Amino acid sequence: MVTGQLSVRSDTLSTAKFTTMSYPISTLLGQIELGQVGLPELQRPFVWGRPQVRDLMDSLYRGYPAGYFLMWQASKDVGVIPIGADGKQTSPSTLVVDGQQRLTSLYAVFKGAPVYTENFDTVYISIAFNPVRERFEVSNSVTKGDVEWVDNISPLLSGKVDTFSFINNYLEELSAERELTPELRGRIANSIQRLVSLNSYSFTAIQLSFDVPVDEVSEIFVRVNSKGTQLDQADFILTLMSVYWDKGRKQLEEFCKLTRIPAADGGPFNWFFEPKPDQLLRVAVGLGHRRARLKYAYELLRGKNLETNEVSEQIRIENFEKLKTAQAQVLDITHFTEYLKALQEAGFRSGRMITSKNTIIYSYLVFLIGRTDFGIDYKTLRSAIARWFMMCVLTSRYTGSPESQVEKDIRRFAEATNGEQFLATIDQIIDSNLTPDFWDLTLPDLLSWSGGYIPSMFAYFASLNLLGAKVLFSNMTVHELLDPTNTGKKQAMERHHLFPKAYLESIKIKGISRTNKVANYALLEWPDNVKISDRPPSEYFPAMFAKYVSNADAPMVRFWHALPEGWELMDYDEFLAVRQKMIAQVIKAGFARLSAAHHTPATPAVAERRATFAELAEQGESLTVEFKSSMIHSYRPDVPEKVIIGSVIKTIAAFLNTEGGTLVIGADDDAHPLGIDVDLRTKNFTLDSYENFIMTTIVTAIDTVAAARCRVRFEHPDGVTVCLVDVEPSSRPVYATTDKGKDVFFVRTGNTTRALETRDVVAYIEDRFGVS
Repeated sequence: MVTGQLSVRSDTLSTAKFTTMSYPISTLLGQIELGQVGLPELQRPFVWGRPQVRDLMDSLYRGYPAGYFLMWQASKDVGVIPIGADGKQTSPSTLVVDGQQRLTSLYAVFKGAPVYTENFDTVYISIAFNPVRERFEVSNSVTKGDVEWVDNISPLLSGKVDTFSFINNYLEELSAERELTPELRGRIANSIQRLVSLNSYSFTAIQLSFDVPVDEVSEIFVRVNSKGTQLDQADFILTLMSVYWDKGRKQLEEFCKLTRIPAADGGPFNWFFEPKPDQLLRVAVGLGHRRARLKYAYELLRGKNLETNEVSEQIRIENFEKLKTAQAQVLDITHFTEYLKALQEAGFRSGRMITSKNTIIYSYLVFLIGRTDFGIDYKTLRSAIARWFMMCVLTSRYTGSPESQVEKDIRRFAEATNGEQFLATIDQIIDSNLTPDFWDLTLPDLLSWSGGYIPSMFAYFASLNLLGAKVLFSNMTVHELLDPTNTGKKQAMERHHLFPKAYLESIKIKGISRTNKVANYALLEWPDNVKISDRPPSEYFPAMFAKYVSNADAPMVRFWHALPEGWELMDYDEFLAVRQKMIAQVIKAGFARLSAAHHTPATPAVAERRATFAELAEQGESLTVEFKSSMIHSYRPDVPEKVIIGSVIKTIAAFLNTEGGTLVIGADDDAHPLGIDVDLRTKNFTLDSYENFIMTTIVTAIDTVAAARCRVRFEHPDGVTVCLVDVEPSSRPVYATTDKGKDVFFVRTGNTTRALETRDVVAYIEDRFGVS
């Protein structure tokens, strides 16, 4: 082993462009500390985890080979990055092309210096050593509290403490806790001296000639790393960017940094996504080159003709221009923030609700195609992407190996020639994935999984948000308690086991695969979760439900939280099977809410019926017009609330089964405006929550498809507020559950609503819908 000196060997081959050198760690780190050795800007940030640093130190200690370094004596015009986060005396002349992670690890541990991570943070890496057992570990609470461990080896390796004094102090502290034999004392002293001697460990370095051009160094870097799994194609493209468009790489890195920093004057900071440069690069390549497989994009940016395999500088220049144009769109603050609004529109409130970052990345690509190729306005595009994003989450479209799926999507969207066709393609893909079998069979099966990080579970939470649901046993909404700005030692809202784990164990149901089923989770405020503790549902649920939920709200709360009547007395497995199907229907209702907000009505008939209140009042009640004094409040003490709600549902179901129509709430039979203030006061509703109550009631009493055919609006005649529900005719038979019974078939006859008997229903359906 060479210590303190460099050993140099020139290769005897005349074509060789490198020499082989031997670097002791002390010499190498000294040159880094002075700033003589650094990184070319074609390298990556420090991405190793602390366990990898620990393993490197262990390999050095045991005398194992620990890799090599590829270095380059670069010209002055090459951009360089110093190693570490502290200041340097000089500008680097020797650059580490390969081996950055090992070298940065050595510098951080041997010098106790801070380093920059890929998240743009400055961190210290503390490694502990046990001289008795000759083991290394990442510093933790155990190593800090046990005198047998040297909690941080950096002061010892850097020479900041005297080795002899350190050994004596260590032995003195250890002997105060246990008896040390002379043999053990000698072994401990040898272990510590051996650790300190690692400064003399020599690494082999391959040094490239100073006259090797930067683009060739880039090619060598890629070839050296093309074997194994250390780097991927995105790293190779970032390497090319450092060589040919360094400004572009810096723009990516700066944008990513700003997503993590709140700014008073705006910027890309958000609660959904802290992208890495390679992730945004994928979006730019997809937009500019319509490629998802980056190995092809890398070849294109090298200037390679994929058909002839010829490499041309002109092709390289042209392809980099495409990338520059696309990246400008990707990093456009307005595009980025409007896209993130689409995720909010889909019911998601933060990145904690999204299990796949690929879904965020590639949905952004779809958004940008719609915006840059077809100029679709932001509001319309957000609505479409909200539906698209929810579909991607539910089907795990971009998880696993997403590149082939992205390629298919790119080709599919390329068939569109205008914005209408692009939007139609989105809906066609959604419809082909979210089929009736998906809602009824596939989704309940996905909800049978176990774990706290399941896409369908977060889609359920997003749907509760869309439906304006309240947290179980609370007046606060899911939207409020999913607010990403809520911080504290306790999460504002917790996932509660409806059948508590301790209770399940008491009835011999054990293991997280059984107890942590998605269908066993419900959202609660954390104090309620604590109150419930490990009590069986039959004990805690009836009392808490009666205390916090009114009789009028009970059906809606049961629907939101997918709680069948008497669930607390069910067998656990039976409960899971039933609740999985009910949660699937809630998600379906949430998605229907997104579809109901679609910018284009399903038929032009709705637009024709959107008459004003004054026009409807002049017309009076008819086959397509009905007036109701209220939706909730009873003007007569002998008429209960459920009957009033039931009369509204009957009218809507009848409109669906007949020719459609408009229901006016807040006016008497003679069309005199009474207003809905009494309804609003009864439930402490705003207009938004009142609309949500109506839509949720339709979903619960009829179904999600029916809700998608209804539109709610408000007018203000004579200084009061009335609600108008426009209903388009259904293309299939609709049944409703009201105070009159379950699955009743209602129709309009003249200006009245009536339920048909079974034999009449069959004849009506055959005549109206053509179904026999």
